[in-house]
Amino acid sequence: MRANLARAIAAVVLLLAACFPAAAAEPYPSQRITLIVPFPPGSATDSVTRHLAESIRATTNATVVVENKPGADGNLAALAVLKAEPDGYTAFVTTNSTQAANISLFHSLPYDPKADFAPVAGIMTIPMMLTVRADFPAKTVAEFVALAKQREKPLSFGSGNTSSRGAAELFRFRQAIEMQHVPYRGMPQALTDVMGGQIDCVFADPASAQGLVQDGKLRALAVTSAKRLETMPELPTIAESGLPGYELTAWVGVFVRSKTPTEIIARLNTLVTGFVNSAEAKKYLTTIGAAPFPSTPQELGAFQEADTRRWAEIVATAKIEKK
Repeated sequence: MRANLARAIAAVVLLLAACFPAAAAEPYPSQRITLIVPFPPGSATDSVTRHLAESIRATTNATVVVENKPGADGNLAALAVLKAEPDGYTAFVTTNSTQAANISLFHSLPYDPKADFAPVAGIMTIPMMLTVRADFPAKTVAEFVALAKQREKPLSFGSGNTSSRGAAELFRFRQAIEMQHVPYRGMPQALTDVMGGQIDCVFADPASAQGLVQDGKLRALAVTSAKRLETMPELPTIAESGLPGYELTAWVGVFVRSKTPTEIIARLNTLVTGFVNSAEAKKYLTTIGAAPFPSTPQELGAFQEADTRRWAEIVATAKIEKK
């Protein structure tokens, strides 16, 4: 009798768990959230991630940690995310570098940007600025191009991420000039070497370079977006500076491992878009030359696919050598 009673109780427990799974599961988030960033502290992606982390903390009272894993154009960070459980507690705050461009820039990737990750939400779009040291001979894009064509030795350009390199390579190709690429683990290091004269220029995000320009440590020649920056309206676009149609804008979004439960992705999307749509975030993004990029997971996925095709065209057009 006791055995029969035990079996009956067990059957009832299983039935209740099947009928009321939400009651059996803890609400998300119930433990620490780790946001992995593929670039070093001081980069635009790192900066916006720390603001996002603070917003999630304030909204949920959860512990939120930001981990920087720079290197290999974001591939090291991507692999770190893939080692985590698909439970939404490890999220990838990343860019078009890992999710759209690298598949065209590398002969082979140790991950699949589409199959291995699930899109959560967009955060921002951000252009690049062509920056040189404060005493560089050229003060305009036209003077920069003329100098590049006069020199026997090619001008050098640093890149702190894929967007930085792509902007420079496309510019080099469209202007028909020679430029030597020097890769860096992140934008702050590249900008340090521009100021020190080790390299000639870098296409840098405004979040990293704008303050240095305003302090007179760097000179900005143009911006890669279709429109001028609100914070630097005197800075022309590259399209205005002799290259009609030139435009390259980076983006930042949140991804998690594929097979993460859809309800957790939906909750994360609410947390991220709540931050992006806030008045504080909009004000902050404007100050760093960025624009809000809120999206549903489906919208981000479609945008990622379109941008992957665009980067394939950029790599092919500019004849960028694959790694």
